Amino acid sequence: MILRVIRGRADRGSVAAFRRALIETLGEGPTPTTGPDRYHLGIRPSGDEVDVLVLACWASAEAAKQGDALDISPMRIASRHLDRVEIAHFEIDLSILRDADVRPVALRMATGSFVRPGGDIQMQELLRARMPLLGPEMTEAYVGRRLHGRAVDVTFVSAWQAIPPDHSLAEPFWSDISVRYDDFSVAVYGAPE
Repeated sequence: MILRVIRGRADRGSVAAFRRALIETLGEGPTPTTGPDRYHLGIRPSGDEVDVLVLACWASAEAAKQGDALDISPMRIASRHLDRVEIAHFEIDLSILRDADVRPVALRMATGSFVRPGGDIQMQELLRARMPLLGPEMTEAYVGRRLHGRAVDVTFVSAWQAIPPDHSLAEPFWSDISVRYDDFSVAVYGAPE
């Protein structure tokens, strides 16, 4: 499985048009009628503009490439509506899907980089073991990796039907894990209105 992470920025009107175009082309998320297997749209204010995150799950890199060619991919739609679009692809080795039909209120993307060999493998094992321990507020989650220059990025992406009462989504869930990365960041996006 491939997770395509699409980030961009635009004014509120362009983001509303982007959301309409996603729905018109793919159908309502998270389970579209065409295109990726699943997708989610998240936003967060950034001054006068809006930061946008789209998570699109594809069965394979070939399926994503075919969706691009057929113009039924969130990436192609984003390129028409958003500014400064950035794309990252992660190979997913484990996912949890607790409720396929829930539209999340928040998307969380925690990503860390390793420059030393083998650190990414240990991190994936730790995340695989701890991911199922998160509460029922989490409806789905993915652990993935990608090569990024000389580093390996490991990501833990999750969708939430409610904000968990016992910890902030903006902070590391497990501090003993987050300190192992050479570089670490967390980004949280809310559901569009």
